[in-house]
Amino acid sequence: MERYRLRYGDTELELEQSRTLIGIRPRSARPEEARAAVQRGLQGASWKDEGSLGGFQIVAIEDAAVDADAALDRIRRDGAVAVGTHVFEVAQGASAFVPTGDLYLEFAASASDARRQELIERYALSIREKRDEHGFVVAITRDSPNPIKVAASLQGEAGVAVAEPDLASAATIKALALPTDPLLSEQWHLRNTGRHRGTTVGFLAGADARVINGWVAAQSLGQAPIVIAVIDDGFDLTHPDFARPGKYIHPWDFSRRSADVKPGPNDWHGTACAGVATGLAGGGRIVGAAPGCTLMPVRWGPNLSDAQIEAWFDYVTARGAAVVSCSWGAANPYFPLSTRAKRAINRCATQGRGGKGCVIVFAAGNDNRNINNPAGGTIDGFAIHPDVVAVAASNSRDQRSNYSNFGKEISICAPSSGAGGWGILTSDVTGTDPFSGESLGYAVGDYEYDFGGTSSACPLVAGVAGLVLSVAPTLTAAQVKRLLQQTARKIGGAAQYDSRGHSPRFGYGCVDAEAAVKAALANAQPLIAARVYPRGENIRPVRRAKPRRAKSSAPAKNG
Repeated sequence: MERYRLRYGDTELELEQSRTLIGIRPRSARPEEARAAVQRGLQGASWKDEGSLGGFQIVAIEDAAVDADAALDRIRRDGAVAVGTHVFEVAQGASAFVPTGDLYLEFAASASDARRQELIERYALSIREKRDEHGFVVAITRDSPNPIKVAASLQGEAGVAVAEPDLASAATIKALALPTDPLLSEQWHLRNTGRHRGTTVGFLAGADARVINGWVAAQSLGQAPIVIAVIDDGFDLTHPDFARPGKYIHPWDFSRRSADVKPGPNDWHGTACAGVATGLAGGGRIVGAAPGCTLMPVRWGPNLSDAQIEAWFDYVTARGAAVVSCSWGAANPYFPLSTRAKRAINRCATQGRGGKGCVIVFAAGNDNRNINNPAGGTIDGFAIHPDVVAVAASNSRDQRSNYSNFGKEISICAPSSGAGGWGILTSDVTGTDPFSGESLGYAVGDYEYDFGGTSSACPLVAGVAGLVLSVAPTLTAAQVKRLLQQTARKIGGAAQYDSRGHSPRFGYGCVDAEAAVKAALANAQPLIAARVYPRGENIRPVRRAKPRRAKSSAPAKNG
């Protein structure tokens, strides 16, 4: 690999060709053509798409036996590729750069016009701009050496004062400061290294949702204008993972008919679900899948009546939710939705976000049964609604969670608890009961290590949807659902999937935040702030029909 030493600004820059990174610029804007060209050039060797930089798609060659020089030459000859370039790394390995093809060339005042012309022609440069009295922006042509070599050579020419290549910094590939929350390394569902909590038993490296890689791909932990509504039983907003100003907006309790959403007795579920979806980075000790997104905590009402379902979904729609996470279903195993309830969900999914729709995510349930088997006495009207993302569960070894419901309407699965594996680490209700002195929440302390069920899988997918909308906010809810399905990671073996790539146990596969974000980036447009409303405006809570609810109509938590 060649190495160059350049004068660069007020310092010296020592660059060498990367042994693993190359850049390509396809002739068309279709990413699949670029991927096909790379695959042909690498002759089947493994590689990874590192995103776009300086107008080039950056490819990381993962096979050490592949010669990057030879591979780049093959790729350059491919008809689908307009330009191929080396990526250059600082000799110490701290940073990487892609030459865009432009150079800034400044001549000494003593250099004659003839000398200037001679140098420009010798290196086959085209002139882009005149700068000041002696400076030019020039570009290499097909007859020029690579721009780093041109700059290095020009710096040794008489009559040249400055010759610097335009370098796009590859820091955008790696620069995101990842969270340092103390328990992040134990949140295996975000990145499973194969060893957590002091053991390898129950873990399989890579059996995760690729969330940390998704943050890097997005160069973001999620954007605050993307609001994730969680409808559940109660929320401890004093928890360090939610207590930062601006972290949550428009809390509302449909039982108390107030903005006080604090948990009632044994209402620990909502806090845990909210932590999985949006727990703050640097707030407490864990991190949610989309820690930079905003939480809208909605405490549900007294039952699953049509009026209540309408009220919940109309509320989150009107107040600017982008994603809605619902880790619950009906207590009745046979629960078809009425026309009124179906239309309430459809309104949210199609009319929210100014007509782009809210991404509605539902837990499939934990009874190891078919979500749509009328003959067998089971229907989950929420999970089979055509506008929702129905989420099943897989475990920390990429196996189906033994309890997870299944069916042809399952969209996707996500890592959670299950036989043979481990539970999910998330936020828990803080404090102690003033009468008994016992710790509130699922466990002693402010964190629960054994959360699970499709209750945990659901907000994980909701968080990933929030990351997707953070980089591509113009996507519709239906497009996000398709994107999550298309980028899902196949687990469980090929025999589980039909000709469409669908499995009744895993849906289209395990949610893959990294792949979803990278696919969404192709559609990225500037983020527009979500519409929000002053607290309490137009709140129309439904009247409590009865002081107590029948068990058959109660919301059942799927965790």
